[in-house]
Amino acid sequence: MLENVSPKVIHKIMAAEGYLELGMPIQALEALHSVEDAGPLEAMRLYLIGEAYVRQEKYHDAIEPLHQAARLFPVMESRKAWSSLSDCFRLGGYEELAEVAFLTAEAVEEIEVTYESLYQEQIRCPFLESTDFSSRLTEFSETSNRFNSSRIPR
Repeated sequence: MLENVSPKVIHKIMAAEGYLELGMPIQALEALHSVEDAGPLEAMRLYLIGEAYVRQEKYHDAIEPLHQAARLFPVMESRKAWSSLSDCFRLGGYEELAEVAFLTAEAVEEIEVTYESLYQEQIRCPFLESTDFSSRLTEFSETSNRFNSSRIPR
C-alpha cells in the first residue's frame, strides 16, 4: 500500500505527528497543507489536520477534516476520528451531532471487540474453519425463495 506513496509525503505526515506531540500545531498544519497528494494516507492527513485545529481550540475548523477522515478510514481504524469529531461537535455547541458521532465511535469499538473475540475463538477452535457454511447458506436461500413465490396459482 505505501509503495505508491512518495517518501516526501510519508516524511511530512510523520513530521506533522511529531509537531503535534511537541505541541506545535501550526507547524503540523504547515507540513500537512504542503502535501500535494497523500494517496492512501489521505485519511491520516485529514485526521492530523483536524487534530492540529483541536490543539488550537479551533473546533469549527476541525469538524470538516475530522469528518472526512472518519469516513475515509477503514471501519476498524475510524474510532479515534469519530471520537475526536464528537468532542469537536460538543465543544462547538452541536450536541445532537456530538451524540451521533459518539455513538458511531462506540459502534466501531463494539465491532473491534466482537471481531477480536471471534478471531480469538477461531484460533482456539480451528475446526470451525472447515465447517461448511455454504450449505447452510444454500438451505436458507432455498427457504427464502419458497416464501417469495406466489401463494395463489395463476
